[in-house]
Amino acid sequence: MHHATEERTMPLPTSQRTARLAAAVALAAGLAACGGGNSSSPPDPLQPYRTQAVQWTECDTSILGPRSPKLETLWALAGERLRCAMVRAPLDWSNPARGDVTLAVMRLAAGTPSKRRGALLFNPGGPGEDGLGYALTLLNAFALGNPDSPLGAQQLRLLAEYDMVGFSPRGMGASTQLHCATNELKRFVDYSPAGWDAPDNLANTHYNGRKTAEACQKNPLTPYINTDATARDMDLLRGLLGDDKLNYVGYSYGTWLGAWYASLFPEKVGRMVLDSALDFDTTIEKSLLHSQPPARQRLFDEVMAPYAVRHPDVFRLGATEAEVRAIMPRLHPRVQAVLAEFLSGLGYRRVDAMAYLGHIAAAQGLDTVLQSVPDAADDSAVRHALAQQVFHPTNPSQDTQVRAVAWRLYEKYRSNWLVPQPQNIEANGAGGIAIRCNDTPAITDLAQWTTTVRGLAQQAPMYFGGLMVLNACAFWGGPSVSKPSPAAMRQLPVLFVQTQYDAATNTDGANAFFAQLPGARRVYVTRDFQHGVYPYDDSCVDPLVTAYLLGETPAQRETVCPGKPLEGEGEATAQKAQPADGTPPTYTDPEKARALIDEFKRSLVPPSLRP
Repeated sequence: MHHATEERTMPLPTSQRTARLAAAVALAAGLAACGGGNSSSPPDPLQPYRTQAVQWTECDTSILGPRSPKLETLWALAGERLRCAMVRAPLDWSNPARGDVTLAVMRLAAGTPSKRRGALLFNPGGPGEDGLGYALTLLNAFALGNPDSPLGAQQLRLLAEYDMVGFSPRGMGASTQLHCATNELKRFVDYSPAGWDAPDNLANTHYNGRKTAEACQKNPLTPYINTDATARDMDLLRGLLGDDKLNYVGYSYGTWLGAWYASLFPEKVGRMVLDSALDFDTTIEKSLLHSQPPARQRLFDEVMAPYAVRHPDVFRLGATEAEVRAIMPRLHPRVQAVLAEFLSGLGYRRVDAMAYLGHIAAAQGLDTVLQSVPDAADDSAVRHALAQQVFHPTNPSQDTQVRAVAWRLYEKYRSNWLVPQPQNIEANGAGGIAIRCNDTPAITDLAQWTTTVRGLAQQAPMYFGGLMVLNACAFWGGPSVSKPSPAAMRQLPVLFVQTQYDAATNTDGANAFFAQLPGARRVYVTRDFQHGVYPYDDSCVDPLVTAYLLGETPAQRETVCPGKPLEGEGEATAQKAQPADGTPPTYTDPEKARALIDEFKRSLVPPSLRP
């Protein structure tokens, strides 16, 4: 990255930028009138970016990380259609003289160039996740489409008519990266229910947050890693790809990015899918962080506990919902904290429901072991007892599986509580932290922050602990940009997709934002908690979303689709067998197609939370 100057000036809010640019234009015009130059308009400082020649070249085979059989298959399917490029964008969109950042872009060209309708950009969320490989998202899901099936033909048409484009947002992935680190060591933070609220522990929490903020502030790139800049980067990519309109699919935080773009450039919005939406009509701190704990608690109370009760012989967690809910509070607080950390990564996908409950069973067994040994810090004694513990007396295979999970919980318990290793202050996912802190105001009063966390601890005793490591914004100094009002997108026919029990992007917030946009449409999936819905491999969600991307806006405001059943409670998919009426299945190989789609769903889970 090149910097024209090392001076570190925070970007001006949008309104101030506009005023400053207008003043500069007026000054230039005045000088020209006085004989100081010709009467032509001043040159556009952004023109060199908008007219740059993009060199599409063969993608480096390691650009998406280690090769896997699945990636090899996709690479082969993509063939010559897959190309990569590096694009220059201004570091500071309000002052291009400051220098450049580089954006990594991957494009899967439309399968039928003569029918190309435009490019379809993707963002996977985070914030802070790399979206480069999402150029392959729908190829992954639809390449096995059956042309003899109406839905399969529709899916293949999508692959034929769009360029699929993934990119690494600024600060992340293969683009110019943001790093925040320092030599100071992190202080130990007890995020268990019994210890988090102690004065010394809160002091350590705030120390880590302050040092993380300081480490990021030392990097001159930090103020320019925000959603406003990324939205403008997307508009740059739209133009360089030759499109008048931006077509876009955003998941999770990607819906926040999409809404920001639509609020800035409503006239340039084409087909826009906001899947698993944040509430853009509030701060990102409230929409993303404060809404998650109660949503995760609701998932446990209203989905997982009843699921366990319906199958008492499988999960052995209790015969009533009250018995299942009573397990967590009875565990040692440190075991509770470790379990909650694992469960947070298992609440994204319906197919993880059995694993979710299996972790609770494993934690219950681990807690029994820790209470049975004279000294819980005696590693040898704990390991011996854990090897002897019976997790499922009548199913040896399940007993082995749950014990394996208990070992993983125990290793995390040891590393967190018994043998913590010194770590330098380093912002894992620095780009995501910068976006959260640069986009909108956060709580800066530490007493108010503590009161907020106490309230969340009461609402969601299983999940509030994650907030203990996410308070850098309290010490940031405020946002570097001004969030645009969503009023400009009120009448746009964007398409929302949402599940009823989404625990990562709280459905309450998604409902509130959807209600603010009378022009929007929504596909609402009941009884499921899938985060990142499309493609859903069904006969309700997928036809509607795919048709929308192909230009057909649903006539009705909201379409309700039935969610798929949990494992062991019905057909896992509508495409499992050929329909009885003789119509062809959607996919030429349904089993393989489902495996590919499931792998895509897994990719939506942030790596740090994957089980």
